[in-house]
Amino acid sequence: MPPVIQQLLQWLLRPRTLVAVLLCGVLVISSLGVGYTSHLTRNMYRDLQALQQDHDDLEHEYEKLLLERSAWADYTRLDQLAHNRLEMAAPTPDEMVVLK
Repeated sequence: MPPVIQQLLQWLLRPRTLVAVLLCGVLVISSLGVGYTSHLTRNMYRDLQALQQDHDDLEHEYEKLLLERSAWADYTRLDQLAHNRLEMAAPTPDEMVVLK
């Protein structure tokens, strides 16, 4: 083995050097983990904002549909439809039969 490699191995195998190299490795891995989790957090927050916007849009649409349903089910509108389209009329008192 060349002497340069032997000297490098001896230097790396010293306890202080080995601890420093391991700590540097842990530091690099930790910093990469922090960056990755920050990236994931930003993506999830963006998705959350999009879902909240969709929820708000659907809520607004639901309110509009409730108003439309109440307009279609209005008693005066139904009474007009019964008279005009179906030619229905309220019975007169002598047409009514009371059952006991």
